[in-house]
Amino acid sequence: MGGIWVDTEQLLERLTALTQGNAPQEQIMKLKEDIVEKNVGLVISTAKKFLHSGEPLDDLIQAGYIGLLNAVYNFDLSRGARFSTYATLLIQGEIRHYIRDRHTTIRIPQWLQKLNGDIQAAEERFYKEYGHLPTISELSEALNIEEEGIREALKARDAVTYISIDEQRRKEDPQPGEIDVSKIRSKHREDFPLEYRIKIASAIEKLSELQQKVVQDLFYTGKSQAQIGAEIGVSQRQISRIKKGVLDSLKRELQGE
Repeated sequence: MGGIWVDTEQLLERLTALTQGNAPQEQIMKLKEDIVEKNVGLVISTAKKFLHSGEPLDDLIQAGYIGLLNAVYNFDLSRGARFSTYATLLIQGEIRHYIRDRHTTIRIPQWLQKLNGDIQAAEERFYKEYGHLPTISELSEALNIEEEGIREALKARDAVTYISIDEQRRKEDPQPGEIDVSKIRSKHREDFPLEYRIKIASAIEKLSELQQKVVQDLFYTGKSQAQIGAEIGVSQRQISRIKKGVLDSLKRELQGE
């Protein structure tokens, strides 16, 4: 096993040299693939430690493989950490995420997942600047969200954290309370309050995948109806009808009809 890690570290040093020397991209990609192949055994051995989750070993390996890929493509040799330690953390993280995602009983809306991502980013910025994690009050000011709204949003994080990795313990997992979306609103006045943005995001998430794509392409990407129709394989007239149906649906949803 020791020899494998020596080979991996040597390959990583070569990869760093190639990257800094502006080597051909094909050569760099080949070297990264070699590093991945040399460490597949780490994925398998790590995945076996999660067999108590009740998930098939092959599925756990597939999840862990994603973590290995992330480790190889993001590892920074200059930080002084061992690749094996870094890779193991990412492999374990992907496997845990896979297990919890498979067994969560509470659907977390995309807008709420993004909001929790914003909260986490704010926590990281605060810690980097002040050396300690922020209080609810400090998060409230930093993100312009009512304190009770921050607490409600954090319930979504709890909903995932509470899910046990162990199959037997999952039967006894506590359930966080219902999330009161009405409490998640802007703390200070702004032109486009958070509660309005949440209403729109919630309404969009109820659309079909095709309708969401049309919304994304028309209003966010700026594509024309003709361009979208060509990509999907339908006429511009059909895109126009989809657009009208989307706008009617959003109007009814936002008006509470």
